[in-house]
Amino acid sequence: MTVRTPIVERSGLRQSAGVAVRVRPAGPADDDFLAQMLVAAACWRLDGPLGDVQSVLARPELAHYVSGSPRPGDLGWSPRTGHRLAPAAWLRLPPEHDRGYGFVDAETPELSIGVVPTHRGRGIGSLLLVALVGSAREQRHEALSLSVEPDNPARRLYERCGFQVVGTVDGSHTMLLFL
Repeated sequence: MTVRTPIVERSGLRQSAGVAVRVRPAGPADDDFLAQMLVAAACWRLDGPLGDVQSVLARPELAHYVSGSPRPGDLGWSPRTGHRLAPAAWLRLPPEHDRGYGFVDAETPELSIGVVPTHRGRGIGSLLLVALVGSAREQRHEALSLSVEPDNPARRLYERCGFQVVGTVDGSHTMLLFL
Protein backbone atom coordinates (compact mmCIF):
# COMPACT_ATOMS: atom_id res chain seq x y z
CA MET A 1 0.00 0.00 0.00
CA THR A 2 1.29 3.44 -0.88
CA VAL A 3 1.68 5.95 1.91
CA ARG A 4 0.26 9.33 0.92
CA THR A 5 2.27 11.75 2.98
CA PRO A 6 3.31 15.28 2.01
CA ILE A 7 7.03 14.65 2.38
CA VAL A 8 9.85 16.34 0.46
CA GLU A 9 13.39 15.15 1.10
CA ARG A 10 16.65 16.88 0.23
CA SER A 11 19.85 15.54 1.79
CA GLY A 12 18.23 14.47 5.05
CA LEU A 13 15.95 17.50 5.34
CA ARG A 14 12.33 16.49 5.13
CA GLN A 15 9.27 18.67 5.07
CA SER A 16 5.89 17.51 6.28
CA ALA A 17 2.73 19.61 6.33
CA GLY A 18 4.80 22.76 6.01
CA VAL A 19 7.08 21.93 8.96
CA ALA A 20 10.70 21.24 8.06
CA VAL A 21 12.36 18.62 10.23
CA ARG A 22 15.72 16.92 10.11
CA VAL A 23 15.19 13.23 10.74
CA ARG A 24 18.05 11.47 12.44
CA PRO A 25 18.60 8.12 14.11
CA ALA A 26 18.02 8.09 17.85
CA GLY A 27 20.97 7.10 20.02
CA PRO A 28 21.98 6.34 23.62
CA ALA A 29 21.83 10.02 24.57
CA ASP A 30 18.10 9.99 23.75
CA ASP A 31 17.01 7.75 26.66
CA ASP A 32 15.29 10.52 28.63
CA PHE A 33 13.72 11.93 25.49
CA LEU A 34 12.36 8.50 24.45
CA ALA A 35 10.94 8.03 27.95
CA GLN A 36 9.05 11.33 27.49
CA MET A 37 7.79 10.14 24.11
CA LEU A 38 6.68 6.87 25.70
CA VAL A 39 4.51 8.97 28.03
CA ALA A 40 3.01 10.70 24.96
CA ALA A 41 2.30 7.29 23.38
CA ALA A 42 0.86 5.70 26.52
CA CYS A 43 -1.19 8.72 27.62
CA TRP A 44 -2.50 9.75 24.21
CA ARG A 45 -6.07 10.63 25.19
CA LEU A 46 -6.61 14.37 25.55
CA ASP A 47 -9.46 13.69 27.97
CA GLY A 48 -7.68 10.85 29.74
CA PRO A 49 -5.26 10.66 32.63
CA LEU A 50 -2.01 12.52 32.24
CA GLY A 51 1.19 10.64 32.83
CA ASP A 52 4.73 11.45 33.72
CA VAL A 53 7.97 9.62 33.09
CA GLN A 54 8.21 8.23 36.62
CA SER A 55 4.68 6.78 36.66
CA VAL A 56 4.95 5.30 33.16
CA LEU A 57 8.38 3.76 33.79
CA ALA A 58 7.03 2.26 37.04
CA ARG A 59 4.74 0.08 34.89
CA PRO A 60 6.80 -2.88 33.57
CA GLU A 61 4.34 -3.46 30.70
CA LEU A 62 5.30 0.00 29.40
CA ALA A 63 8.84 0.50 30.69
CA HIS A 64 10.26 -2.29 28.56
CA TYR A 65 9.68 -0.16 25.44
CA VAL A 66 12.58 2.10 26.49
CA SER A 67 14.43 0.52 29.42
CA GLY A 68 17.92 -0.79 28.87
CA SER A 69 18.37 1.03 25.60
CA PRO A 70 20.03 0.78 23.33
CA ARG A 71 19.67 -2.96 22.89
CA PRO A 72 20.83 -4.93 19.86
CA GLY A 73 18.33 -4.38 17.08
CA ASP A 74 16.95 -1.09 18.44
CA LEU A 75 16.28 1.52 15.80
CA GLY A 76 14.80 4.96 16.26
CA TRP A 77 14.11 8.23 14.50
CA SER A 78 13.54 11.68 15.87
CA PRO A 79 13.03 14.94 13.99
CA ARG A 80 15.03 18.01 14.89
CA THR A 81 12.41 20.72 15.01
CA GLY A 82 14.01 22.95 17.60
CA HIS A 83 11.52 21.77 20.21
CA ARG A 84 12.69 19.40 22.93
CA LEU A 85 9.40 17.46 22.87
CA ALA A 86 9.35 16.74 19.16
CA PRO A 87 7.93 13.32 18.22
CA ALA A 88 9.94 10.12 18.05
CA ALA A 89 9.46 6.65 16.59
CA TRP A 90 11.44 3.56 17.47
CA LEU A 91 11.64 -0.20 17.01
CA ARG A 92 12.64 -2.81 19.55
CA LEU A 93 13.16 -6.50 19.11
CA PRO A 94 11.26 -7.93 22.06
CA PRO A 95 12.60 -10.97 23.88
CA GLU A 96 10.15 -13.85 24.29
CA HIS A 97 10.17 -13.41 28.09
CA ASP A 98 9.29 -9.67 27.91
CA ARG A 99 6.40 -9.39 25.48
CA GLY A 100 4.90 -6.03 24.62
CA TYR A 101 1.27 -5.44 23.74
CA GLY A 102 2.15 -5.70 20.05
CA PHE A 103 4.34 -8.80 20.38
CA VAL A 104 4.17 -11.20 17.45
CA ASP A 105 7.47 -13.08 17.78
CA ALA A 106 11.08 -12.42 18.82
CA GLU A 107 12.12 -11.68 15.21
CA THR A 108 9.49 -9.00 14.56
CA PRO A 109 10.39 -5.54 15.84
CA GLU A 110 7.66 -3.71 17.71
CA LEU A 111 7.02 -0.12 16.68
CA SER A 112 6.35 2.76 19.08
CA ILE A 113 5.55 6.35 18.14
CA GLY A 114 5.21 9.16 20.64
CA VAL A 115 3.77 12.51 19.57
CA VAL A 116 2.94 15.19 22.12
CA PRO A 117 -0.51 16.77 21.62
CA THR A 118 0.92 20.09 20.36
CA HIS A 119 2.65 18.27 17.47
CA ARG A 120 -0.24 16.02 16.42
CA GLY A 121 -2.01 16.48 13.11
CA ARG A 122 1.01 18.01 11.32
CA GLY A 123 2.15 14.91 9.45
CA ILE A 124 5.32 14.48 11.50
CA GLY A 125 4.17 11.10 12.86
CA SER A 126 3.60 9.99 9.26
CA LEU A 127 7.08 11.18 8.31
CA LEU A 128 8.63 9.23 11.17
CA LEU A 129 6.64 6.11 10.32
CA VAL A 130 7.78 6.25 6.69
CA ALA A 131 11.41 6.73 7.78
CA LEU A 132 11.25 3.85 10.25
CA VAL A 133 9.54 1.45 7.82
CA GLY A 134 12.21 2.30 5.23
CA SER A 135 15.00 1.64 7.73
CA ALA A 136 13.40 -1.65 8.76
CA ARG A 137 13.30 -2.71 5.11
CA GLU A 138 16.97 -1.76 4.70
CA GLN A 139 17.78 -3.97 7.69
CA ARG A 140 15.84 -6.77 5.99
CA HIS A 141 13.16 -7.22 8.63
CA GLU A 142 10.24 -9.23 7.29
CA ALA A 143 7.53 -7.45 9.29
CA LEU A 144 6.80 -4.83 11.95
CA SER A 145 4.21 -5.01 14.71
CA LEU A 146 2.56 -2.48 16.98
CA SER A 147 -0.23 -2.10 19.47
CA VAL A 148 -2.93 0.56 19.26
CA GLU A 149 -6.21 1.10 21.04
CA PRO A 150 -9.18 0.85 18.66
CA ASP A 151 -10.25 4.47 19.19
CA ASN A 152 -6.77 5.98 18.86
CA PRO A 153 -6.73 8.24 15.76
CA ALA A 154 -3.24 6.92 14.94
CA ARG A 155 -4.87 3.60 14.02
CA ARG A 156 -6.02 5.15 10.73
CA LEU A 157 -2.43 6.14 9.91
CA TYR A 158 -1.25 2.59 10.53
CA GLU A 159 -4.03 1.18 8.36
CA ARG A 160 -3.15 3.60 5.52
CA CYS A 161 0.42 2.35 5.74
CA GLY A 162 -0.72 -1.27 5.39
CA PHE A 163 -0.76 -2.49 8.99
CA GLN A 164 -3.50 -5.05 9.63
CA VAL A 165 -5.08 -6.21 12.87
CA VAL A 166 -3.89 -9.71 13.77
CA GLY A 167 -5.05 -9.95 17.38
CA THR A 168 -6.17 -8.17 20.53
CA VAL A 169 -4.38 -7.91 23.89
CA ASP A 170 -6.06 -6.22 26.86
CA GLY A 171 -8.41 -4.33 24.53
CA SER A 172 -5.68 -3.06 22.21
CA HIS A 173 -5.22 -4.20 18.64
CA THR A 174 -1.99 -5.90 17.66
CA MET A 175 -1.23 -4.83 14.10
CA LEU A 176 1.27 -6.26 11.64
CA LEU A 177 2.90 -4.86 8.48
CA PHE A 178 4.66 -7.28 6.16
CA LEU A 179 7.68 -5.64 4.56
